[in-house]
Amino acid sequence: RRLVPTQLGTVLVQGYYRIDADLVLPLVRSSIEKQCDLIAKGSADKNTVVASCLAAFERKYLYFVSNIERMDTLFEASFSPLTAGGKPWSKCPRTNRFLQLIQSRPMRLYNKVTEEVHSLPQGGNFKLLSGRICPTPGCGYELSVYVIGQGKETRGYPLCPGCYNSPQPEWGHAHAPGKGITLECPHPDGCPVVHAFTVCDDEETGGVFMLDPSCAAPNWRLVSSRSNFVISFPGDVVKKITVLNTTHPDCDTQHLVQFDFHPNKAPPPLPPSTPSHKCFVLEDEAIQGMMDVKSSSNRVFGSRGGRGRGR
Repeated sequence: RRLVPTQLGTVLVQGYYRIDADLVLPLVRSSIEKQCDLIAKGSADKNTVVASCLAAFERKYLYFVSNIERMDTLFEASFSPLTAGGKPWSKCPRTNRFLQLIQSRPMRLYNKVTEEVHSLPQGGNFKLLSGRICPTPGCGYELSVYVIGQGKETRGYPLCPGCYNSPQPEWGHAHAPGKGITLECPHPDGCPVVHAFTVCDDEETGGVFMLDPSCAAPNWRLVSSRSNFVISFPGDVVKKITVLNTTHPDCDTQHLVQFDFHPNKAPPPLPPSTPSHKCFVLEDEAIQGMMDVKSSSNRVFGSRGGRGRGR
């Protein structure tokens, strides 16, 4: 005989686990049973154990209430007919099935097999990153691009749903997944996803400049992780930009970058016939001489611009 949970039961368990895993795993019950054994042996005071357990469950209750929107998002994704029409997006490394991009607000990724919901940053749009896999050890999710702004003044940042929903403390300060409007890189600067695209430090904002994963010829650009600053390069000169794995001996946030030029278009003081050039951007006169620094748009995706009708 087998007990098969209903969809409601599955969603409840997934919701409890998503907010506080101790509500599903047997760790709390095991701890209480051990405390009861100590009381039976006379090694612990009953009133002290009861007070401690009540205080622990009170804290769990308050934490659950403050994060109840995670349960709401899961219920909406599981019982809404929109899930049937979700857009196939990227593959889940555990089930090897495509996650569904639910495009109603709030946008999120939904796994039909496990009933899991992955929060996404809000305020921008999303693009696939041609099957590139997250470099974080043990992750394995396919990367996407989080695009902010509209029209020509956009900027994009790499996005891993796994790392976004489970940030590590050593990566630095992280935004609460899915909360508020995100107008900067959704990952902390110490995340391996960001590090793979990092070119150099952005000393003015305390972030980093990275290669925009959404750009392509002839619109190559670097974007700041913590502001709307953009560094662009002339399309008639630069053919391709590649961030290499080599880092600066004195600074691991500076990567060696390869610039490929159009025929006889290399910038001075390089010979015009130079086909490609590897350098650290902050130390290279030729590359700095063709940089164009400006601010890009922070317009929220889906918002209406322009003036009202008036009288």
